[in-house]
Amino acid sequence: MTIGEHLDDLRRCLMRSLLAFVAACLVCIWPAKYLLELIARPVVLALRKHGQPDSFLATSPVETILIYVKVVIFAAVVISSPYIIFQVWNFIAVGLYKVEKKWVYKLVPTSVGLFLAGVVFMYLFALMLSLNFLVGFSNWLPLPQAQPTRLERILLGGSDVEVPSTQPAILDAPVVPVFEEDPEELPLGALWFNLVDQKLKLRGTAEETYSVQFMRDSRRALVTTHFRIGEYLTFVLVLTVAFGLAFQMPLVVVFLARSGLVPIETLRSYRKVVYLIVVIIAGMIAPPDLLSHVLLSGPMILLFEVGLIFAGWKTKPKTASEQP
Repeated sequence: MTIGEHLDDLRRCLMRSLLAFVAACLVCIWPAKYLLELIARPVVLALRKHGQPDSFLATSPVETILIYVKVVIFAAVVISSPYIIFQVWNFIAVGLYKVEKKWVYKLVPTSVGLFLAGVVFMYLFALMLSLNFLVGFSNWLPLPQAQPTRLERILLGGSDVEVPSTQPAILDAPVVPVFEEDPEELPLGALWFNLVDQKLKLRGTAEETYSVQFMRDSRRALVTTHFRIGEYLTFVLVLTVAFGLAFQMPLVVVFLARSGLVPIETLRSYRKVVYLIVVIIAGMIAPPDLLSHVLLSGPMILLFEVGLIFAGWKTKPKTASEQP
């Protein structure tokens, strides 16, 4: 094919991918609300564990609408990615020899499966561990339990605290029941504390419950973690694409070795160089924290070794009796 024909083929590939992405966006408009709830679940759990407010911030009037659009785009990228990957492989196959094309079409279904496996691994393990580390780091900086001295009270202009000489017995104070889950069929005006949500709740009407979140005095953080919803979605999107692409490592190794572009002996001899390149790439695409970097580079190195195993499987040279 000439350069012009390659450019025309690239244009058709991009148009098909764009149409698939737009179609996926239209499909995801309605369920985006429920998808946002699924995406926000890991960070809400991490925030509650470390006694931080389990809500997001919106700092502009239009940010809520932009959030919804970003969720739709996020879902469309995940849904349309298998078809887009197929188009990319199909474009690459045009410039390959017949033997190389055979390997491309063999690897496309596995490539799609590995991409989805990377997304699942990111959501179930990497995202939760990374958020737990990032949110928990603020608790490592504790809020000082500062009680002002008499001199400090004078400088601050405060007065001495006077404790009443007569008080009711502490055992006579009202007691609020504590539950791990919200009880069902409560009467109006019922008050209870949800230990998992760390919220004091009140049954106000037959259909509505009101709540106030509390902070634990023993683990008050110096810095309160309050994410902007847009920045959090960008964080999740970067991790999704990064892990989806990282899980393609075995196919890249198998394709290079089996097609003859790079002999497997060369890949094995330059193993340490590959490790260094993986660490550099993970540092470029992963969020700027050590745990996310390790969670991305570690599986990539492991998948590289898996790719070497599969590339060397059943590729022993033929003996003299087996030669034609």
